[in-house]
Amino acid sequence: MLYFNLTSLFLFICGAAVLGLQLPGIAPSARVYPLVLIILVVACSLIVAAKEIAARAATEPLDARIAKILSAPLPVRARFTGFIAAWLIYAWALSELGFIVATTCAIFASLWLLRIRHWLVGLVAAATFSLAFSILFATVLFIPTPSGPLDQLLTQTIYAIQHRGKTNDH
Repeated sequence: MLYFNLTSLFLFICGAAVLGLQLPGIAPSARVYPLVLIILVVACSLIVAAKEIAARAATEPLDARIAKILSAPLPVRARFTGFIAAWLIYAWALSELGFIVATTCAIFASLWLLRIRHWLVGLVAAATFSLAFSILFATVLFIPTPSGPLDQLLTQTIYAIQHRGKTNDH
């Protein structure tokens, strides 16, 4: 179990590193979100890894759920691997596609791999979630997110709505 946990944590740190490699391509004002994400992932992974190593003497047998995944038929293991890959690709896709498109794709891919019954409902749910969080980040939390064409269109729309009816009284 120790090696599995440490490998999992290493994969999380690799995902954070992929995201970190994308930082130079992100506008300085939009680096806050991925930078905070990287710091949290690395810090939490290191803390959990330290706890795992400290508790090494008291290791338990492999968790039954993890053992079930590792001994599952190939299609189940492939879906599990695809799920992990979707979120590792998400780190790269943020700077290339923007927050809305990358998040929608990652959530939809995850739902599809988890065998959602109605793919259209999953796509609409993923897009709604991404759009809602993008609006929340932009208008309430003021957290800049990586921007793609759709994100820029949303920003322009929000700006137009906020400034509708205002005149230039100089």
